[in-house]
Amino acid sequence: MNTYLITLIMLTITITGCGSKEEKKTIKETVVTNSSVNNPAKEAIKTSDLISTPDFNFISSTNLEVVLPASPSTTVSYFISICTDFSKENDEVIINYDSCKLRTTLTSSEQTFTLSLSTVEVELIAQIWPIEEDAQPINVHWNIAEFGNSWQISI
Repeated sequence: MNTYLITLIMLTITITGCGSKEEKKTIKETVVTNSSVNNPAKEAIKTSDLISTPDFNFISSTNLEVVLPASPSTTVSYFISICTDFSKENDEVIINYDSCKLRTTLTSSEQTFTLSLSTVEVELIAQIWPIEEDAQPINVHWNIAEFGNSWQISI
C-alpha cells in the first residue's frame, strides 16, 4: 500500500510539473495606438515593430548620492534604513523593509553611499533608530523633485 501511495504522488507531481502544450502556444501582442486627434488615420504600431539603435541600453535609472552624518552620540548607537516603499496612516509611518536600498549604522565619521534608483523611485524615507530603551525612530523624507540626485541627511 505504501508503494502505491508513493507512486501516485510521484505521478501527480510529474503531470502537474509538465503543464500543457496550450500554455506554451499563448503569445499576446501589445499594440500601441496613436490617439492624436490631428492624425486619426495613423495605423497602430506593434511593439514588435519598434526599433532601437545599438547604443541604446534600455537602462532607466539614476544614481543618488546619500551622505550620512556622523553619529551624534558616542554612547548611543544609531541604525538607519533607507527605503522606497512606505506610507503614512493615522500619523504613523509604515515601511516595507523589503524595499530598503541601504541598511547600516551611523559611525563616528560622515559616510557617503551611492544608491541606484529606478525612474519610478522618486521618494525615499530614511528611518533612523537610536538603539536604546523606549527609543522612537526619526523619519527623514527625500523627493527627487525637491533635492535632486544628492541627499545630505541630518539628524
